[in-house]
Amino acid sequence: MSLRLPPKLQGEAAESVFLARAVSLGLTVCKPWGDSAKYDFVVDNGCRLFRTQVKSVSQLDGDSYRITSGSGNRAKTPYTGAQIDLLAAYVQPFDTWYLIPVEAFTPATTIRLCPHRTSRRKFERFREAWMLLQG
Repeated sequence: MSLRLPPKLQGEAAESVFLARAVSLGLTVCKPWGDSAKYDFVVDNGCRLFRTQVKSVSQLDGDSYRITSGSGNRAKTPYTGAQIDLLAAYVQPFDTWYLIPVEAFTPATTIRLCPHRTSRRKFERFREAWMLLQG
């Protein structure tokens, strides 16, 4: 059974898991100063830089895991290609990452992931798609 963390702490934990995984794959990861950028990391594969927003989820919402794919406190604004290149979504109970290019979900402010089912497959092609960052 996993410990339920406050949202800010859950996000920080997911960022540390992302950082460890990306570095283990030979990627260089940079963290912007402050908390103002729309992205959490800049990932450098030696040829290209990727502005990467990390999100995580630990609880089912109905029959899927819901990830916010926008920014803002209450009314969410969708991420755009001018803000981020990639959304890295961590489904904590499955220790599973979805690496989704911004153009695959924009203009939605919510996406649903189903690592536990095969019937809903919209984002399954991005499951563990670390090769998108590796070039």
